[in-house]
Amino acid sequence: MKHFLIAWMCVALASPAGWARQGAAPDVENPADAESTPGRPVIADVLVCIDIDASPGLFHDLTQRYVDAFTAAGAATVATAATEVSGGSINFPPDLTAANYPVVVVLGSDNYLTGPNTIDANDEAALAAYLDTGGSLLLVGQDYMYGAHPDMDGPGNPCYGFPRDYLGLDICYQDFDTPPPGLATREFDPRSAEATITGTLTWIFVGMVFLLVAVLAFPNTGYFLTDRATTTRTGGVGFGYEGQYGSGDGVVTYNQTRGFKTVWSGVELAGADADDFDEIIATLYDWLDDSSPVERASWGAVKAKFR
Repeated sequence: MKHFLIAWMCVALASPAGWARQGAAPDVENPADAESTPGRPVIADVLVCIDIDASPGLFHDLTQRYVDAFTAAGAATVATAATEVSGGSINFPPDLTAANYPVVVVLGSDNYLTGPNTIDANDEAALAAYLDTGGSLLLVGQDYMYGAHPDMDGPGNPCYGFPRDYLGLDICYQDFDTPPPGLATREFDPRSAEATITGTLTWIFVGMVFLLVAVLAFPNTGYFLTDRATTTRTGGVGFGYEGQYGSGDGVVTYNQTRGFKTVWSGVELAGADADDFDEIIATLYDWLDDSSPVERASWGAVKAKFR
């Protein structure tokens, strides 16, 4: 009887049913599931994009300054993209999702002289799709609103579409820091060359004050063309502004929903000196990236060793 039981057990274990009873085979990961698996490696911690299709001869490419600042803030990998052809859209990577690029930065620099100016409708559609995946966006463009949405200016022309739905802009005041008519008596009218920005009580820059000098960002022109805005109920103002000819809150705004975060700057932040600019970017990165500076810097240092 003992030998019979042993033989029966051997047959049972050798059969498919016997293997199933002993324990299921390990699950094979579905590649489709891997696309949404939390914690999987990103393609780049930050993607910096710049629109370079307008203002030839005067345009300043500030990409490297932002790359360096985000690297100093703890980003181990920073990718870049730019306009593909003159007059075209930004050449965003095809896999533009929050899982692949947790933070996206879009720069308009000093594109304001020729059309199409700065970010176009295709760019906004790509950014909207990205934010719908849960991304975080920093859009810096002192004349983005003038180039892309010249009709959105002042209380009688409130913002709509991408500026309202994603950036949280309600009312935009374009080129508000410019001299009044009749004051521009020089060959180059005296537009604002310096400004002070002060953090508001409601956001991450509270207690911080920075001097912006246009020539540090735009050595060929040396002046700002600054926009500011009020925000919708999901947003708020991050900096107050004091320029040579105008002042007001909302030169930098933020918008936070359940799905995404955005920051819009109507003045070029690279007008700050090197130390202040690094502090501005580090503060913004900490808010946009949703991780502590210690965690991000530590993990960034580990990844950097294997690049």
